[in-house]
Amino acid sequence: MSVLNIDVIGITESWLTPDIGDSEVQLAGYEMFRIDRDNTRGGGVLLYVKFSLLPSEYHTSVSFRDQVWCKVGNLCIGVCYRSNNISIVGGDNNDHLLDLITKVGGKHVLLMGDFNFPNIDWANHTATSTADNLTKAFVKVVEESFLTQHVTLPTRNNSVLDLILSSEPDLVK
Repeated sequence: MSVLNIDVIGITESWLTPDIGDSEVQLAGYEMFRIDRDNTRGGGVLLYVKFSLLPSEYHTSVSFRDQVWCKVGNLCIGVCYRSNNISIVGGDNNDHLLDLITKVGGKHVLLMGDFNFPNIDWANHTATSTADNLTKAFVKVVEESFLTQHVTLPTRNNSVLDLILSSEPDLVK
């Protein structure tokens, strides 16, 4: 990690459980923040931030299932995983995601994760013609929150599913 000089690492679908101790997944030189799934397989998120940045734990008031946050100064840094499996995450999880984006959109924020929205054309910031209403709502919330989406290459097949959103266009390198 030191060769690349990485300050922040976000991991989705960690599949961690309480049976896996922090020491088993800790990275030297980084503070770790984690959220595991309860009693289900898959999911979970991890966030690593360099100790030198003095990160502190942070919690949002939104009930979105797989999210973890910290603060570095006034910057809120988060990782999210949006599962399509309603039987695990619940039918209102997508509404919670839109609420989360709206709430953090007014802050100095860096949000990354796997959002599983394949029908978005990020070059034009529009939902494709085959997109469902949730996808259209997600694009609208990101736009209304004045967030910049930084991932430009497909992350699965021809789709950009993994996103990095920030309140400052020059925040991510």
